Amino acid sequence: MMQKPILIVDDDSDLCQMLSMVLNREGMKTCIVHNGDAALSWLANRQAAAVLLDVRLPDKSGLDVIRAIKSLHYEVPVIVISAYAGVLDAVGAFKAGAFDYLPKPFENQRLILAVNQALSSYKASVDVERENTKQSVQSEPGESLSELMGPSAEVNVLSRELERVVATDYSVIIQGETGTGKELIARYLHHHSLRADGPFVAVDCGAISESLMENEFFGHEKGAYTGADRQQCGRFEAANGGTLFLDEIANLSFNAQALLLRALQERVIRRVGGVRDIPINVRVLAASNVDLEQAEREGHFREDLLYRLNDFSLRLPSLRQRRDDILFLAHRFLKECNQELNKSVKGFTPEAEQKLLDFSWPGNVRELRGVIRRAVLNVTREVGVSDIRLRKDDHCLDEMQVSQHLPIELGQRSLRQMVADYKQRLEAAILRQALNQTGGNKAEAARLLHIDYKTIHTKLKKLGI
Repeated sequence: MMQKPILIVDDDSDLCQMLSMVLNREGMKTCIVHNGDAALSWLANRQAAAVLLDVRLPDKSGLDVIRAIKSLHYEVPVIVISAYAGVLDAVGAFKAGAFDYLPKPFENQRLILAVNQALSSYKASVDVERENTKQSVQSEPGESLSELMGPSAEVNVLSRELERVVATDYSVIIQGETGTGKELIARYLHHHSLRADGPFVAVDCGAISESLMENEFFGHEKGAYTGADRQQCGRFEAANGGTLFLDEIANLSFNAQALLLRALQERVIRRVGGVRDIPINVRVLAASNVDLEQAEREGHFREDLLYRLNDFSLRLPSLRQRRDDILFLAHRFLKECNQELNKSVKGFTPEAEQKLLDFSWPGNVRELRGVIRRAVLNVTREVGVSDIRLRKDDHCLDEMQVSQHLPIELGQRSLRQMVADYKQRLEAAILRQALNQTGGNKAEAARLLHIDYKTIHTKLKKLGI
C-alpha cells in the first residue's frame, strides 16, 4: 500500500466516496476534502502521492488551486476531473500544471489507469530528487568552504569561525539574509562533525502550521487523533544520533517555542497521544533571516530559548558583501547547468561578467543561481550580456517612479482615502513581487518580507491575490 495517500478534492461527497472506494480496492490510500482552501491547508502540512481535483470548486478556481499545489509540491501530479468538459478547461488545466484531465462521467478503469500513471510519474521524480540529493550530500564533505562558497576574504573568515565549532556538539545559530546559504552551512557543519554518520534532518519552521507543530516535532501514536491510522515518528526521533536543522526558527509561535525548549532542556520527547518519554540525542542548528536578539527584545522570540540555542552564533555575509565570490559562483552554477542539461556553454563574455558584478543581488546566491540557470538554458555557446536577465531593483524607487507604477487620480477623494488606497496598492505590488521572485512559494515570500506564513496568507486573501 502507498505510504502517501491520494488526496481527493471535490464538493460532491457521494462522488468522493465512490472515488475513494474504487482506489481503495486497488490498494491505494485516500484522503478527502471538499474545497480548495481545505486542500491547500492539508498539503501545506502533509504530502500526497497524487491529487484528484475538481476544476470547479465552491471557494476558488481549480486552476488557481493547481498552481498553488505546484508551488507547494512541484513533483506531485494533479489529475483534474470535471463535469464541464471543454477544450478551454483542459488547455487551462494543462497550462496550470495538471498531469491529466478526466471529463465526468468516466469509467473506473480510465480513473485507475490515470492514477497509476500519475503514481509512476511521482515515484520517478522522487527517485531522481533522492539521487540528486544523495550525490549533492556525498560531494560536500570533501570540499572546503571556499570550494563551496568562493575565495573571498569574507568566506575565509567564516571558515575560520566554523573550525572552532565544527567538531563540537554545540548548538549553533546561523543568521543571514534569505539566499545566503544558511542550509549549506548547516550541512557543512554536520558533514564535518562527529555526527557525520548520523542523519541530517531539516525542518522548515515557516511552512508548518501551529496546530501541527507538535506532531511534526514529536510524531504521534496510532489512534492519537482522527486519521492517525499508524504510529509516526517526528523530526526529533528521525534526527536521533545526528543533526536537527531548524530553518527560519523565528517563524515559530510562542507555544511552539515552548515545546521546543522543553525538548532541548529535558532531552526527551513524547509523541502525541503517547504515555512514555523517549530519550533523544540530537545536535540542533537553527537558522534565521531576522536578528533573533532583536526579535527577543521586541517580544517575538523567547529569551530562554535564545539562550538555549546560542552556544555559538554565525552571521553570514550577503553576496553584495562578498563580491569576489560572484564570478566564482556564476562559473560553478554554469558548470552544474551544463552537466544537468548536457550542454557545453563555455563561459561568459566580459560584458556579461561585468553585469553580474554590477548588480546588487538582493536575493543573494539563490537569485544568482536562478539567473545563471535561465541564461544557460537559452544559449548554446557563451552567455552574453543580453542573456543575463535581472529583475529591476524596486527597493530603490524614488517617489516619481512609484507614482508612475501606481498612478494617483486627484480631485475625486480625500487625502486620507487616497493615502489608504495608495498603501493598499503598494502593499499588493510588494506582495506580488515577492511571490514572483519566489516562484509563488508563500512560505519563502513570507521569509523574504520578514513576516510569518499566517500573515502573508491573510494579506493575500484580503487583497485577492
